[in-house]
Amino acid sequence: MHLIEEIVGDSVFGSPTPDAKFRSFREMVMNYYSNTEYYRTPLQIRRDQWILRGLVRCRAWMIIPIAVISQFCLGSLYAWSIFNKPIDNHIYNNPEANRAQITFYIALGMLGTSGAIFGPWIESHSPRMCAILAAVVFFAGHCTAALGLACKEVGMLYFGYGFIGGIGLGIGYVTTIDAVIKWYPSSRGFASGLAVSGFGSGAVAFSNLNAALLRVFTVPQAFAVLGTVNLVVMFACAMLMRPPPPNHNLPGVAVEMMDQSITDVNYMQHQSVQHNIKGKSATVAGQTITVGSNSGDPVLVITLSQALSSVDFWLLWVAFFVNLVFGVVIISNLASMSTNMFGTNIPAPVTMIVTIEGVFNATGRLLMGWVSDWVGRRRTFLFVITLQIVIVSCLISVIPQHSFWSFVVLVWLATLCYGGGVGVIAATLADMFGAPNMSACHGVILTGWSVAAIGGGLTYTGIIGLLTSRGGYDLGDPFIYVVNQYWILSLLICGWICLLLIRITPRDRLFPRVHGQIFCHSFAGLTVRLARGTEQHGLHDYEFLFATTGDSESNGGDIESSGSVNSNEATSIGEKDLGNLRLDEIDLSSHNASAVPVREPNANETVTISTFMNNEAASGSKQQQQQKQASEAFNYIAQDRKSIMSMALGAEGSCVQLMCATPPARQCMVLFNRWRLELVTAEEVTTIWRMYLSCALLASSDNEN
Repeated sequence: MHLIEEIVGDSVFGSPTPDAKFRSFREMVMNYYSNTEYYRTPLQIRRDQWILRGLVRCRAWMIIPIAVISQFCLGSLYAWSIFNKPIDNHIYNNPEANRAQITFYIALGMLGTSGAIFGPWIESHSPRMCAILAAVVFFAGHCTAALGLACKEVGMLYFGYGFIGGIGLGIGYVTTIDAVIKWYPSSRGFASGLAVSGFGSGAVAFSNLNAALLRVFTVPQAFAVLGTVNLVVMFACAMLMRPPPPNHNLPGVAVEMMDQSITDVNYMQHQSVQHNIKGKSATVAGQTITVGSNSGDPVLVITLSQALSSVDFWLLWVAFFVNLVFGVVIISNLASMSTNMFGTNIPAPVTMIVTIEGVFNATGRLLMGWVSDWVGRRRTFLFVITLQIVIVSCLISVIPQHSFWSFVVLVWLATLCYGGGVGVIAATLADMFGAPNMSACHGVILTGWSVAAIGGGLTYTGIIGLLTSRGGYDLGDPFIYVVNQYWILSLLICGWICLLLIRITPRDRLFPRVHGQIFCHSFAGLTVRLARGTEQHGLHDYEFLFATTGDSESNGGDIESSGSVNSNEATSIGEKDLGNLRLDEIDLSSHNASAVPVREPNANETVTISTFMNNEAASGSKQQQQQKQASEAFNYIAQDRKSIMSMALGAEGSCVQLMCATPPARQCMVLFNRWRLELVTAEEVTTIWRMYLSCALLASSDNEN
């Protein structure tokens, strides 16, 4: 009876507080963005291996043309400028009303928004189902737009093609790129660039197709015919879309253990390390690194929430946003800009200008995606934005001169850069956060496209409208277009700076800190670090290392040291629950004075840097602790001017032993007698990174045993 009363009271008479409702909604959203794994039954896996009712086995190369054709249909959006004047004339009887172009901005805005909303759903469902949904929704947008045009209701046009059609665009765009990247994990840039080149190529074909439709049909009829064509082609492609087989991709981001060649590293002993960490996992800086049972290569497993909350993701979002702003504004207004500034007697037809612009857009996507596989994602992105900065700077001086071909060529090159950024972004996300998070991350970052389309487009048209209505300028005056170049240029410079700050690789994001570190960043093979204090202690500067010095002949035995740590200090660290120990939980700052020697070791001393200790060792005397410290470790030895990493086996626990003939040489600049600015060598970065990962994984092995 009491139980019934409690249930009835809670369910009928009790109402949840607003905080409880908010908490419930937040938990629902977090759960939606956390559970993105696609589960398939064995029967579904077998069916996905075949297409055309089991007649043809699905191969990776088949997915490329399917994706390109699907993207080609979605790219019809880029030919929207052909419709601007006919729609304005059809609804307002004024081809200069400038209302139709708002549809383009709404569609692009919904492309990014729907990608962010549906991204986790796309990741957790079959690409065939997602592609079919995209085709149907895109067709519904065309039909609604045709109905609105027939009724001469611009609001229905915005809702139909802009809102509904934009949702179909977002779902279809993310679905096809996600499928292609997962089929080609080793050449993501080229595969994704080739796929999205179809989106850019859509402007080439549909600019002429739209013009032909308008010559034969009325504007509403043209939209109905265009929607039907897209539906048939996209639905056929959707029926052939297949996901790759299980385990075709890594469950996260590959972590490089070694950047040195075999001549610099003892290969057999490196293999011994790899063997000992198979099947192990450890938590480093709050993120999980795991090693598969069939491989000795660590993989960084990043959850979607970690990816979306990282600073690097949002820096990349800003860079992607500013890369798109200029392209979105130009693509939607090139036809009208050319006519307004140079009149109707321009040297080339507008349709030809728009068509060639589409060729540059598609070429940029394919070219930059392919280049990024060779030179790196960030270098390619930096080149793209740098070239955009140069182009916009040139346009500021070219536009007032009324030089038609100079203007057109610069716009074409800017469109090449616009396409290049789009072609690189998907592969960059997969490299940074892993293939399992690509769809959701790609969808969220496409909101930058939305902001660029809506914010950039409305800012552009707003400035032109303000200058023409209140400033006394007309649409043919170059000044109104030059003014817009200044704010675009300032955004591009901000994006260029953000790209420099992005940490692309796991090593850049998880590289261990030194005591007093303020800033550390790697770019083009150089690592720059700013830290408090003016003195260097070589490898002892790193927080995760715990140092004692002694005779080089002792190997885990009785070590006499002037810089050793007393038993009380060691016990305070060892009293932690090391079964769940994480590297970022070890705070040695309070032990820094006694743990780090005041002088560098010479060639006759061994520096035993104990990173992890077990509870049994911590409870004994100082000598017992040192005897139980591992000799399963890396030895960093300066020999014949080469740094050789080797593995010594045979004891419990995990630690790192260093025999230092000379400490790492860093170029250092002292600032205001308070800080030091260091240029860290690639040799030191490689050494510390391998020690950091190996210690964590070997310690995980000890704790499990």
